[in-house]
Amino acid sequence: MKKNLSKIAQFAFFLGLGFFLVWWSLQGITPEARQNIITTFKNGQYSWLALSVVFAILSNISRALRWQMLLEAAVKRPNLLNTFLAVMVGYLANLAFPRLGEVARCGSLSKYEGIPPLTAFGTVITERVVDVLGLLVMVLLLIVTQFQVIGTYFNEKIGQPLLQKIIHLTNNWQSVLLLVVGGFVLLGIVWWASKKMTHSSLYQKVRHFSLSIADGIRSIQKVRSPWQFLAHTAFIWCMYFLMIYVCFFTIELTSHLGLGAALAVLVFGSFGMVATQGGMGAYQLIVAGLLTIYGIQYEWGLGFSWLVWGVQFGMMLIGGFLALLAFPLVNRGKKMSDEGLV
Repeated sequence: MKKNLSKIAQFAFFLGLGFFLVWWSLQGITPEARQNIITTFKNGQYSWLALSVVFAILSNISRALRWQMLLEAAVKRPNLLNTFLAVMVGYLANLAFPRLGEVARCGSLSKYEGIPPLTAFGTVITERVVDVLGLLVMVLLLIVTQFQVIGTYFNEKIGQPLLQKIIHLTNNWQSVLLLVVGGFVLLGIVWWASKKMTHSSLYQKVRHFSLSIADGIRSIQKVRSPWQFLAHTAFIWCMYFLMIYVCFFTIELTSHLGLGAALAVLVFGSFGMVATQGGMGAYQLIVAGLLTIYGIQYEWGLGFSWLVWGVQFGMMLIGGFLALLAFPLVNRGKKMSDEGLV
């Protein structure tokens, strides 16, 4: 009961934050500007959005193939279609509750493929680590290619305010002392608790849980073709990039934006997608502000951000529901695993 209440509270918080950021992003836009945006988008070239969806589907197929490689190394090679459907179900679940997607896709695949859910979850953790490294590569590429464009903006909006807060904190010796003492106390509590719990039944359950997940994480060491695994990772990020870039051509006001702007939207937008429920509000606010650096007025950048976000959200929502419907049809007559959900 408490666990369900915690999930509901978490969902409500992130959803509420998303709605607040949506409201915040719309402040200051006049009715005339809104009408201009509506008129412009009515005349948009929406065939480019269809191409963006194609790139999104290709990225998910590649993600399924990459996950299939990890699962093969850890336990066995699952059916590719089931793996792809599980990926899509995971995206749908993430729209309902943050981080539920990882559990949902492992559980749904385990039902039909007999793969231990915890081991599958370990492979997903490995995927997430690889994706974070991929994002860091994108960040470095952005710094190298767009430093002159976004460096000043970042320094004024984030760097200097953060530096001032750090300086203010370090000048207050009481705060520094409190942080140091608190850190030592926390370490002491953790050490004491670990000593007490080593032989408890809870410790043994946690240990078994951790070892099962570790089996999945170690699967990357046993991947049959590491270069193919890296190629899939690079392909996924290239598809993410192209998903955004082709959207620029939907309306005339953003059609002149180049590869650098698309890379910037990809990097900063990625942080927005994890900040709130499905990225709602946060993604729009970040992307609209970012595009002002490239000469796009805020209201037009906001309209574009809703366009890109809408394509991604629609793909995850519709694709996820279709995957839920397809799972039992594809596996009709196949005996479900007793593993069940995580």
